[in-house]
Amino acid sequence: MALVTGQNVAAALQLTYADDTAGFNQAAAAAQLTVGNLLTTAALAAENAACKEAALQVGIEIYQARTSVGGQIVAVDFTPGPYRLSVWLIRRVYALIGPYMNPAGMVG
Repeated sequence: MALVTGQNVAAALQLTYADDTAGFNQAAAAAQLTVGNLLTTAALAAENAACKEAALQVGIEIYQARTSVGGQIVAVDFTPGPYRLSVWLIRRVYALIGPYMNPAGMVG
């Protein structure tokens, strides 16, 4: 099963799924791999709400990094922020997936 689908990403962004089916599906697949590889096998199979939310947030970040100009966050005053797909991609969702993380995957 999947923690997140392309349709979930499109719905969260309030965009039409049919407009960029491949882009949404690719972002969802990348999020599934990114978050799924950090979870225990039992947590991945259970697909609990916290893990699904984490995968959705990562999928949104990946999709927006692909489609936004420069791939970075821009504030209201047009000052650029850090690159979206930095080390903070997973750190933003650690609180959600912390209890379900595979200890073997935590290196460093």
